Amino acid sequence: MINQAKKSLCVFSILLLILGCYENKKQATLSTNWCDKELRPSLKKLTEIKTKRDWFKVYAAGENVYAIVEPYNYQEVISYLILGKQKALLFDTGMGMDSISQVVKELTSLPITVLNSHTHYDHIGGNYEFTNILGMDTAFTRDNAANGIPHDKVKQEVSPDAFCQKHLPKMDTANYKIKPFVISTFIHDGYKIDIGERTLKVISTAGHTPDAVALLDEKSGYLWCGDTFYEGPIFLFSKGTDLASYENSITKLSLLIPKLKYVFPAHNNPVCDPKELTDAKNAFEEIKSKKKSGKDNNDGNELFTFDKFSFLIGKGFLNQK
Repeated sequence: MINQAKKSLCVFSILLLILGCYENKKQATLSTNWCDKELRPSLKKLTEIKTKRDWFKVYAAGENVYAIVEPYNYQEVISYLILGKQKALLFDTGMGMDSISQVVKELTSLPITVLNSHTHYDHIGGNYEFTNILGMDTAFTRDNAANGIPHDKVKQEVSPDAFCQKHLPKMDTANYKIKPFVISTFIHDGYKIDIGERTLKVISTAGHTPDAVALLDEKSGYLWCGDTFYEGPIFLFSKGTDLASYENSITKLSLLIPKLKYVFPAHNNPVCDPKELTDAKNAFEEIKSKKKSGKDNNDGNELFTFDKFSFLIGKGFLNQK
């Protein structure tokens, strides 16, 4: 009986570990050893730009476009530096675990404007390092800017199995948090950013969050889509999620495909084929029409798996009429 009890306890502990490791993942589980993990094959196809910050990997992703990747944390978040003739725009500032402003200074001497694809913590971590920040005029944006994100809500990002501390030897994991920041100008759907012989149009893509945006460089055929699409589990379960808005947004982006050369998502692979936006739109329609079944994730969410991506959707949102 004692041996049987020990065996049952062991099995139960293993199950708890497995379920816990899945929480908040983007592509790989938290059980991954991030110091041993190889970089994504897609990154090796791009030209790397060497910098002095070991935490970041920088790649030339398009004409005067740099993908600033954080591959040693399980979020694998990507920020983008877009150069014009007079100014540069930094689309997202990452985790805030190392200084993204120092990387940007190595890449350009142009004045920097920051715009976030949305204000979830993994995209605003370095905002406090900059003075010229654009923000969508929403309560969601204002709240995250004014308050930042406290340690207890982001501590999983610096747990031993969530990132490789070898690349951040001086990281103060006990005090990691997302600092508040000041928004210089509040903007809206259709707002245009002129950075000198390059105009970037802001497109509202609410759904993942109320303040989600995409960025379109129509002349170059470039679209930065934030978390509205990427190759991996797309999260639609947190505060501010709206499935009807998401459906409208992914449809809106798919209609841009004839104008697009590249799509630049905010996680995992920096450069994607624009046709994948149609795949995502069609996949989401299958879910909404109940033609596609999900798998219970045992955390209040259902996982709907497709070829290069999936959707992790809160059951409460799925049951809304």
